[in-house]
Amino acid sequence: MAKLTKAFRGVPVGEIYPIQYQPGDECPPELEAGARASGALAEGNPSGGPGQEDKAELIAKLEAAGIEHKKSWGVDKLAAALAEGKKE
Repeated sequence: MAKLTKAFRGVPVGEIYPIQYQPGDECPPELEAGARASGALAEGNPSGGPGQEDKAELIAKLEAAGIEHKKSWGVDKLAAALAEGKKE
């Protein structure tokens, strides 16, 4: 789980009332999107992988370079396609 950098309120799975999380607390995975949107996460990426900003940036670079890709690909595959396309 990602660590919070500022106070954040959210309702984790299984609860019906919001919980006030403090800086340094671990953010439950189901609340990471909301915490990220409010700027409360230590890192901009979800736990276990790169964020959507990275994916959008890679897609833009691939389209600018004219490299074939699918928008459904993950960040790792998009990055590999960009690296491979730059070699050619």
